[in-house]
Amino acid sequence: MAIKIDNQTKLGVACLGITHPHTSGRVKAFQRIPGVAFLGAYDDSPLLEPFADALGLQARSKDDILSDPDVHIVLVHPKSYLMADWAIEALEAGKAVLCEKPAGRHSTDTLRIVEAVERTGNLFQVGYCWRFSPAVEKMQQVLQSGEIGKVLQVRAHAGCSHDEADTNHMKQPGDLGGAFYVIGCHTIDRILLHFGMPNSVNARITKFAGQMSDSAREDAATAMLNYDDKVVTIDFMSWDPLPWTESWDMTAYGTHGVMHSTPMPASYKLYHDGKVGHSQGWTHWNETSFPEVWAVRKTVYSPEIAEIGNPVYFDREAAVFVKSLTEGLPSQVPATQAHNINLILEALFKSSELLGQEVTLV
Repeated sequence: MAIKIDNQTKLGVACLGITHPHTSGRVKAFQRIPGVAFLGAYDDSPLLEPFADALGLQARSKDDILSDPDVHIVLVHPKSYLMADWAIEALEAGKAVLCEKPAGRHSTDTLRIVEAVERTGNLFQVGYCWRFSPAVEKMQQVLQSGEIGKVLQVRAHAGCSHDEADTNHMKQPGDLGGAFYVIGCHTIDRILLHFGMPNSVNARITKFAGQMSDSAREDAATAMLNYDDKVVTIDFMSWDPLPWTESWDMTAYGTHGVMHSTPMPASYKLYHDGKVGHSQGWTHWNETSFPEVWAVRKTVYSPEIAEIGNPVYFDREAAVFVKSLTEGLPSQVPATQAHNINLILEALFKSSELLGQEVTLV
């Protein structure tokens, strides 16, 4: 059911959970949307008070937020072990939910969310904000058009920088993995967006003894996603020396061209061989560099990992979410996407435990 916004009716938004480092960025994005009113935040963390003070919010109880008829949207941003429980509570209270990825610790959590969405019929979107990069959208357009021919091979790289792999956020008890799970899931989202579910996977997710922090989880990962008509490879570095996300990229190799894109700074390079209606040669495009860095500084409410400074993807993500809610459109990143990502990640970790043996998904 769509919710109409007018001068008399504000779209009410509130937070359940504020400890995820993306929370402040998403709150600010919704605060910038005309016709939106922020109606409080809840967390059982001592960081709630400084968070609410800094962002001009009212600290409220979870029950107050869920029972408030003026709250239409709930942003679910606690640690991973609470994501599914609080998202389901919000859905069952009649709220639309934007939940930080990966929306739980395992596929058992995301399956529960899928079932809650089916049961309630309420809007649920997972916070895979990188997919709203214009470079990602261009890659999807090129792939769907078939202009680079038959894609037979895809290569993707991502990483985790600023030594975040050794923070508590990347080492939550009960999580499936560390940096590859918490950060690498963005790359799995892009692969599913472009190519759908693979048939099977192979992976080596490695911790190198005596090389990096003993308490951190995986140091580096390589994975292969197997399809009937293509192979997709992923490599991931938990100790990326580049300061933000400059190294993240994805390249699709087709029989008539190549498509290479990076999400931020958003850029792409597109090659056509001149044989299927496009001029031969390269097209290069850049949206921007870093007028505002992705993560800026640690704060009193985000003492371990720097809060997000560049608003562009949160603004685009929030706009898509509000459009879905107010116009009754399907979720652009539904609960089923979060579930499929977790299924793939579980298969990758299982394959690694089996020293790279193939693990079947479908």
